[in-house]
Amino acid sequence: MTTHTIFARVAERHVSDHWNAETLVLQHRHLEHDYPVPVFGETKRWDLRSLGWNPAAGRNSAVLLFDRFNNEWNLRAREIAITLLNPVHSTIRRQGVHLSAQPVHVKTIRTKLDGLRHFAEWHANNLPGSPLRELRQADLDRFLIDAKQHLAPSAVTGAISAVRDLHICDAIITGGGISFPPWGDETAAALSGRRVSTELSTPVIPPEVWWPLLRACWQYIDVFSRDIFTAAEEWKALDRPPGERRRVKGAESMVQAWLQDPNSKVPRHRLSYGRFTKGEIHWTLLSLLVSDGHSKSLFTDDRAPAVAARRQMIRDTLESGRIPSVPGGLLARATEVERLDGSRGPWIDGFDPATIREQIKILRNACYIFCAALTMMRDSELLSIKKESLTTFHGAPAVSSQLRKGRRGTRQRNWWIIEPVAQAIAVAERLALNDTVFGSSRKNHQEDGHLARFDQHEQLGLFIPQINALGPAAGLEPIPSTHLAPHMFRRTMAVITAQQPDGEIALGIQLKHAARRAVANAATSGYASETPEWAAEFEHELQDAVAARLVGMWSSQERNEVRLAGAGAQRLREGLDRARTEITNEIKVGDERTLRSLLRDQFSTLRWGTINHCLGIPEQAACLQGVPAELAAEGVIPNRCRPTTCRNSVITDDHAPIWIAEEKDLFRKLEDRKMAPHHREQLQSELHNVKKITRRFPDA
Repeated sequence: MTTHTIFARVAERHVSDHWNAETLVLQHRHLEHDYPVPVFGETKRWDLRSLGWNPAAGRNSAVLLFDRFNNEWNLRAREIAITLLNPVHSTIRRQGVHLSAQPVHVKTIRTKLDGLRHFAEWHANNLPGSPLRELRQADLDRFLIDAKQHLAPSAVTGAISAVRDLHICDAIITGGGISFPPWGDETAAALSGRRVSTELSTPVIPPEVWWPLLRACWQYIDVFSRDIFTAAEEWKALDRPPGERRRVKGAESMVQAWLQDPNSKVPRHRLSYGRFTKGEIHWTLLSLLVSDGHSKSLFTDDRAPAVAARRQMIRDTLESGRIPSVPGGLLARATEVERLDGSRGPWIDGFDPATIREQIKILRNACYIFCAALTMMRDSELLSIKKESLTTFHGAPAVSSQLRKGRRGTRQRNWWIIEPVAQAIAVAERLALNDTVFGSSRKNHQEDGHLARFDQHEQLGLFIPQINALGPAAGLEPIPSTHLAPHMFRRTMAVITAQQPDGEIALGIQLKHAARRAVANAATSGYASETPEWAAEFEHELQDAVAARLVGMWSSQERNEVRLAGAGAQRLREGLDRARTEITNEIKVGDERTLRSLLRDQFSTLRWGTINHCLGIPEQAACLQGVPAELAAEGVIPNRCRPTTCRNSVITDDHAPIWIAEEKDLFRKLEDRKMAPHHREQLQSELHNVKKITRRFPDA
């Protein structure tokens, strides 16, 4: 490990009483990266990237800045920072300062330094030259009043924490800190006036955005990706590296020969960018096509007479109709897809270098969104996925990454995934130019050749407009415009998963929520609580499932195969008859989708059950008789169901075995001759009602 040997020297009176200027600021710490460790004498910034950093926050999140602290405050800030980074250091213990053994996270120290800077500025303006040991609680109260007037509540909380550190680290601060505990035992939240809400603030993506968004992502991953990779490979082969190019001779004859080839087509720009306009001839690409990748400059400088003549030759041939032009110009052809109007055609009209660059970014974003949604990983965990991270976990496919929230050091964990997610990760790996799967997919335009950073927040804002720009011609549904953020995908998928059997248990594992009991915890339950939009969506899905089953019942009734019992059987049969009449007389198209929609509307309140089906009509529900009006307004109450007498009850062949078993059980109980008369009378009454059902299914 190397260290900085050059650092800024402070004035002699600002030299620390406890720390040598060449002391490494990280002692006995696990280091993730081989970056130089700063020394205490560096007065402007400490780059702590050797500890690792959250990819979602960027590399600068691992840097502590001291350049805005002047004189003795710069020394105090560094002394507090090194103390928080090394809380069990022998120097600190010798001064009688006993802190938690767990080092404070760099992000927290950054917040504390911001708060300390606010206090230092206030101190310089209001108590210039006054030693910290002479401060009184009244002085700190004045600072707090000023801070609450000028700072956000979160910044006030950071300032309070920083002022308290001046007391906690009193013995390790050169010249001493604050001699008394600021504001006593009062909490920072109470002092700052910051309101802490118990409700989850993470928004949920609405269903009308969620479903078309995921379908568009999968279309890109499963279909469009092949065409994008093919076009990218073609362009890579055509755009030869300088070492493989040769000098072009006889440019005019080469152009004429190319124009006479019946397969030649003049490329046009597909996109407007920089100095190029959509629809213009793509002269650079044309030059590479004519020269087989050996020259980009056959048509570049139109001020040169020879170049102007060659350009004119192309234009004349185009105007005469002897050669066609195409958007893009590369030979790669897009896959035909089924468009929203029912026709078929290519999803994009062509490829050129700019289109490839744009489509690679869209494809990378589609992979990111798809994985964020279906793995429920945090943004930092997604951005920590490295290449070759696909694995298995308890026999199921999984992806390995680093769990960062609330953790120190390296904590590799596995997240379960499905096969489409594995495919999305594999596609993203092909796009990535470094070891990080969701990293840069291109180099920047500077001469240093550094990779362009993946700004997920910016790219999420562009994704929906980009999808809508391709539109129905690409077979993609329009997506309503909405704000997207990485944490919204995790929350939305949690809401959906919680509706499945044992969903809370699975969520507790997949979300990596720390659970105090075996199955899940309150955090998981609250995180997965549904919103009104998703409650309506789940209700709609339930109705779709019921309608799908009704299609089978409708077909069976048409063949006189359906057998129904219960007081609501006739009403269900009449509804099926109405559906038959309507689809025959009015719609005249007996496809299952139309029929399912019709039956869903006919039986919008129908509930599928284990021992019977419920029509769900409140006016004839036996379960709502005698209950308060406010309770009855919420709908039927399944646990008060009376399936033998309620006019909503419908019993089918699927339920018959349960009722026949119940009949046999009642017969067996009535064989007991010692049974009390009133018990026997009750069982006989039940048997009478059960027989009304079972006699409809004699051969069940």
